[in-house]
Amino acid sequence: MYARCLALFLLPAFLLPAAPKKTVATARGENEDLVLTVTLYIDPAGVKGMIGSDLDGHYIVADVKVQPKYGKEISIDRDDFQLRTDKDGEKTKPFAPSQIAGSGGLVIKQAPTRTTSPGVTLGGGYPDGYPGGYPGGYPGGYPGGYPGGYPGGATVGTGGGGDDSGDVKATVHNPATEKENPIKKVLEDKVLPEKKTDQPVSGLLYFAMEKQKMKDLELTYGGRENRIAMRFK
Repeated sequence: MYARCLALFLLPAFLLPAAPKKTVATARGENEDLVLTVTLYIDPAGVKGMIGSDLDGHYIVADVKVQPKYGKEISIDRDDFQLRTDKDGEKTKPFAPSQIAGSGGLVIKQAPTRTTSPGVTLGGGYPDGYPGGYPGGYPGGYPGGYPGGYPGGATVGTGGGGDDSGDVKATVHNPATEKENPIKKVLEDKVLPEKKTDQPVSGLLYFAMEKQKMKDLELTYGGRENRIAMRFK
């Protein structure tokens, strides 16, 4: 009888829905020079609400307010901030808008490649290197490479065989030939400014981190002697 009553008493607790995941939280901290108030947005929907894009779910956004104390002039440097997770110890500094949404830059991708002479990889060019199969590359060994670039577009790589491989290779895109990413201006307009000031300043910081729980995150600011550490629960 007792067991039946206990089961009836506990049943509603099991039927209650799980608490929703906390995706927005605010924390406050201070040192001798300033007061920090920070709100973290850790899910793509919250990030999109702040900047109009979810950044493909790869970033956490911090809305930061810096308030100097006693009229002191302070120097704001975004590199003084760091986000760390207890999940695996990962740490990251804020990314600049140009790093997130800049045109051009280094693109890392995995694709089948073919190699001719050491250090030269043809991607989409002649299937077996330069016609005639020169084992050492183009005759004469142009120091600056093939005049006008290798046919089909060559990229720097490694390897010594003519077979396909799945090696990761890097290609550099020319910014002059690409359109400006429209989200870049939004990120620049909203980012926390870097400057000297004795007045309150606010703005956003963009951390390359994803799939985190709020309770695992710690934001730190400043050096060891005057550091502010903030937890979000």
